[in-house]
Amino acid sequence: MNSHAAGGFLDGRVDQHARLVGDGSMVRDGSIDPSFSGDHEGVHAGLGAGGRLGIRSVIGWGLRFGSTLVLLPIRGLRSLRRSMTGASVTLLLIGIVSLNIVWGYPWSGIFAATVTMLVAGWIINRWMRPQLRIGFSLPSAVPVGQSFPVAMHLRNVRRFPAMDLSVHFESPSAGRRRVNPPVFESSQHRESLSMIRPYQRRDVAVSMTGNRRGVHRLPAVMVESMFPFHLFRSTQRSPVATEIAITPQLLSADEDPIARGLLDALGGWSHRLLAGDALDYTGSREYQVGMPVRRWDFTSWARLGRPIVREFQSPSIQMVTIIIDTGRTNADRGATTGTRKSKRSRLPWSRNHLDQQVDRPLERMLSLAAVAVESLCQRQVRVRLYATSESLDSFASPRSLSMVAQNEPLLIQLASAKRIGSVVAAKRVQEVVEQLGRSPILCLTTRPHDDASLDLPPHVTMIRVDDVPAHDDVAAETSPSDPLVRASDSIGQAR
Repeated sequence: MNSHAAGGFLDGRVDQHARLVGDGSMVRDGSIDPSFSGDHEGVHAGLGAGGRLGIRSVIGWGLRFGSTLVLLPIRGLRSLRRSMTGASVTLLLIGIVSLNIVWGYPWSGIFAATVTMLVAGWIINRWMRPQLRIGFSLPSAVPVGQSFPVAMHLRNVRRFPAMDLSVHFESPSAGRRRVNPPVFESSQHRESLSMIRPYQRRDVAVSMTGNRRGVHRLPAVMVESMFPFHLFRSTQRSPVATEIAITPQLLSADEDPIARGLLDALGGWSHRLLAGDALDYTGSREYQVGMPVRRWDFTSWARLGRPIVREFQSPSIQMVTIIIDTGRTNADRGATTGTRKSKRSRLPWSRNHLDQQVDRPLERMLSLAAVAVESLCQRQVRVRLYATSESLDSFASPRSLSMVAQNEPLLIQLASAKRIGSVVAAKRVQEVVEQLGRSPILCLTTRPHDDASLDLPPHVTMIRVDDVPAHDDVAAETSPSDPLVRASDSIGQAR
């Protein structure tokens, strides 16, 4: 290596009087530059590392390529086995039988025909694989356990028709272990379509049921094509981004004595809140389906020829705030993950284990809150709702301040509620109460009666929702420690 090459490669400059000595230092005009030794070693080290990295990348690429070549036939056979139908299996058996018979006419023709049909059917099935754009029409919210219609809009975006189709929502595999029950269940397993012409749309109606509260995405849509002649099956999975809110189920008095007591406590609070308030006439509007009617405006109805209703509102109660305390307590943990004596009940796929995943106190509290929202909205009272799982900024947002007497946005808000820490929840409840002043407030909580972490002013009504197993023999018996009495006793300060 000459001095010109060394200087140009290592230094980027040309030095005719530079040379390397044995220890790796550079000599310039008779003087030794010891600082060059480290740079020289670093360059050689970098070259060595780069060479090792290059070798490793080549080895890794070779291993990946080899594994792909080895696994490609296996993946192809598995894909072929999944796509085969009863017709293709029958043709395959005929071809195998024709090979085991003495070769000659007509068995050679049968074998050739079966092979040709199998190959041509597989190629045509892959070539005619449909490409669909899927849209949905469904309600924005629905209670738990209630069926709701879903309309799938299938549009063929190819220049070729989509034929022999089967469309359905993806269902959880029966062979897999599932810790939680399925969120959705469909009453119709498959919908068969003979053909969708190019750039045309077909609608498919499906009935579904939501099993778990929350805001969930719809399951993926599975599109299967068995063209031609149902020889092979091509399956495409289309993920769905459409969401629906599964709201809490309304608490019913027929469930158990505790539910009846909670509803009585809520009814007493509502009666005390609105008792003696004369309703003011706010105006008339055209009747719409589902609108609560307090009084018909027959004069306007006769003049306009359309049903007109009169609207009233309480002058003193302009807005009511409902606070949902979702703080997690020790009692809630026990109710959610209770132990079972049976070993079978502790299996991840057993029904008892699935039942343990449901937070019963939280669900009962949200069901009671849904009843309160429905009742107040029917009386044309504006309701603000705050769940402690939300941030305080969301409560102070303009959308929350301008809430009208509509129950659906509030029920969707209840669907999103979840458990948080007990200390954080208590702090958020107290901050919201301080912001509201002395306006009517109803606080629902699952904290036990002896929990002093949530200290609220006297004008705030608190209803404690306990989840105690109900028995028929104690339906008519109550004691001071009974949650029914505790809930009723907390109604004294409603305003």
